Amino acid sequence: MTCPACGANVTGNFCAECGTAITARQCVKCQATLSPGARFCHRCGHAVNGAKASSDTPWYVALTIIAVAVGAILYGVLVKHPEAARPDMANTGAPASGPSGPRPPDISQMSPDERFIRLNDRVMNAIEQGDSATATRFLPMALAAYGQLDRSDIDLRYHAAILHVAAGDLPEAAVLADSITAEVKDHLFGSMIRAAVAEAKGDKAGIAKAHQAFLSHYDAEIAQNRPEYQEHKAALEEFRRQASQTP
Repeated sequence: MTCPACGANVTGNFCAECGTAITARQCVKCQATLSPGARFCHRCGHAVNGAKASSDTPWYVALTIIAVAVGAILYGVLVKHPEAARPDMANTGAPASGPSGPRPPDISQMSPDERFIRLNDRVMNAIEQGDSATATRFLPMALAAYGQLDRSDIDLRYHAAILHVAAGDLPEAAVLADSITAEVKDHLFGSMIRAAVAEAKGDKAGIAKAHQAFLSHYDAEIAQNRPEYQEHKAALEEFRRQASQTP
């Protein structure tokens, strides 16, 4: 067998190269097929095998509104032009010194959080720079790293949903938006994800509906002073500006 994450040959239940579990499972809540070794469902966020969400303050990755507002562009670039290469789990594209020149760090030695942070940043930076080949290459790795996290929270699901939009996995992104608003009914991230999904589909009515929901809940939600809103303040303000211009 080959490891679904790094492509190495494996003979047991775990990959000797990157540590990924090989046996696939299904989410007991939504029946989605889980990535090997997943602690939480990538679709609905349900804990697998009794895993518990951490109460620690979640990490936050700086994500501009570009990743949300130009979902259609991402979909066109990454889905219609898939120049993907086999992912290399030891290569995040970030240079490090070595005897034969720049060498990337070995992310197989990182914690699940560090791995997801590194890969998510790599994909988002590539998207913003218009580097579709790099973004396409690392998207599967970033999503696999999300599935390996030992906690699930709204902020993590938001980032995973944006990655799904970039990959053209629109139903997966929509399910994550639903899971966010199921937890916090009027959470602004739900509307932002739905707007990105609608834009990727070319659904003008869906975009307008998401914008309207965002604006109607904005003041009350911002008053809650949620940590994720503070971290994404610039993105929220820019999305609000764009939503206000929707006919």
